[in-house]
Amino acid sequence: MRRAIAVAALSLALGACGWGGGTKVAPPPPPRHFPVPIFDGLSLGMSRDAVGRVHSIRSSLTAGGRNRRVWIYDRPGEYGAELTFTSEAAEARLARIDIHFGASDATSEQMVARFEATLGAPEVSRRKAIVNAYGDQAHEQYDTIWSDADQYVYLTERVPESGGRRPVYYLTVKRKEIKAAGPPTGYVPPPPPKGKDGKPIDEAPF
Repeated sequence: MRRAIAVAALSLALGACGWGGGTKVAPPPPPRHFPVPIFDGLSLGMSRDAVGRVHSIRSSLTAGGRNRRVWIYDRPGEYGAELTFTSEAAEARLARIDIHFGASDATSEQMVARFEATLGAPEVSRRKAIVNAYGDQAHEQYDTIWSDADQYVYLTERVPESGGRRPVYYLTVKRKEIKAAGPPTGYVPPPPPKGKDGKPIDEAPF
């Protein structure tokens, strides 16, 4: 009798732990994928020719001449876009999207809500940047981060500490270089745009 009770108790314990086959383990959720296109008709992986059919892009100009890996276009009064491709070839694929919104009257909540409509809730909400790449001693930087199976989307807010000036927003879409279980612990965005004199400027020349 005691042996039968012990066996029954062991079976119940194993079933509760999922070892006895009595409890089914739910399958993992399917990988998350952002909508296509992800922003303004653009998605990572598009060919340069395909991007050119969506926007009137032009190659960026550097001190050494035209850079045919980085192409740009503008929406006056809204933002400037910098698109990085895998090579200079016409069939090169879009590897990174950088959007510079410039100074804005929008609050961080309003900017996040704008992208939540398509990307869902962010994994990291307005976290103070570990690497203050856009800022300096006069500015603070905050990052909001989304991710899916293949890419990250960063909304970066650069805020003047002294007040009196509007915050500047940047949006970056880039491939995941390492398949991580969670969002990145730090991020270094590209430098702010440069003027005709080659010097960095704080705001996009809209």
